[in-house]
Amino acid sequence: MQRLSIPERVYLKRVSLFFGHAGGNAVAIFFGATLMMAVFRAAGVPISQMTIWFGAVTLIVASILYLEALFRKTILTASNANRWLSTRVALGLLLCSLYGVAPFLLPDNAQIQAEMFTFIILSAMMTVASASYSVMPLYYISLNAVTMIPLTFYFAIQPTEMHQILVMTAVIWQILVLKKAWDVSKTTISAAYLTEELQDEMAQHLETKSQLEKMARQDSLTELPNRRSLLESLAIMVVEAKRYEHKIVVMFIDIDDFKMVNDTYGHTVGDFLLQQVAVRLKDLVRESDMVARFGGDEFVIVSGNAVSEQDGLAERILTVLAEPVTLLTGEKITTYGSIGIAQYPENGACPDSLIKAADEAMYQAKAARESGFSFSKKKADGM
Repeated sequence: MQRLSIPERVYLKRVSLFFGHAGGNAVAIFFGATLMMAVFRAAGVPISQMTIWFGAVTLIVASILYLEALFRKTILTASNANRWLSTRVALGLLLCSLYGVAPFLLPDNAQIQAEMFTFIILSAMMTVASASYSVMPLYYISLNAVTMIPLTFYFAIQPTEMHQILVMTAVIWQILVLKKAWDVSKTTISAAYLTEELQDEMAQHLETKSQLEKMARQDSLTELPNRRSLLESLAIMVVEAKRYEHKIVVMFIDIDDFKMVNDTYGHTVGDFLLQQVAVRLKDLVRESDMVARFGGDEFVIVSGNAVSEQDGLAERILTVLAEPVTLLTGEKITTYGSIGIAQYPENGACPDSLIKAADEAMYQAKAARESGFSFSKKKADGM
């Protein structure tokens, strides 16, 4: 699956952080609703209107809590994030709209104290909302628009000088609170972007490190282990073989007349031939065996099983190497190989000595006859 871009991941993170505040905010909402009910009662708002208003608040809060419970059980994705967010925002705006109309439920003869308490309740709730939803500045700005702007308008249409003071107070309060909330939002969102950028840089660093380690241990042409990887693995195998007293076989394979292939067909064809040889050798041996490119047209097979002339492994390798290779042009070329075989502990007690013994045996095979194999007759030190 394609990795999401940084803006997409930040958006999903913001949506995830946006949810989860309803539980804590529900306490503040109901506390505010209880205070509003006290203000309504003191101001003489009819019981029927109070009941409808409080019931509507309760119903919407219950819907928000239910929606957030469903959200916790889902997997947030780029395809469903907008749907979750829009549903949650709609419920939040509907809830705050109820608080926005609350001042208009007050009777015409309501005392100034009731209106001032209404301002205190609504401004306190908007302060909590601005702090809780800093990851979504458009949301708390919208909440302010449906809550505090109607309240400010309510004060503005009242005739007394005190209401004009309340208008100025409400406007100044909104400017200060929204500016502070906006600063917090910029910091929060910037931190989210920075986190994702750092994660990308770390992932890229790890990928680069992995590629460099792979390049250091793998032949780029054949994708087989290279000489360094071969010697390191062989050193470990020698230690284990010494401890558990079992054999190691090193088969040094050279492609006969490979230079002629390069001179006749070009290096591109020569590289293709080496790739085909690598595939054939890898398919021939067991998973526990190791096939490596030693360099040029030289390959090495390392196995934990002893090899003898009777088991036919060398012949099978030579047969596979002799099978024609079909070039991309459709032309077929046939090449052959020579194999030198050395075994631990008879022919060497360390990786270098085993490789050298197998290499010398390979040249003995080349000198004896074309496309053959030879066992090393070299004795390890102390043997």
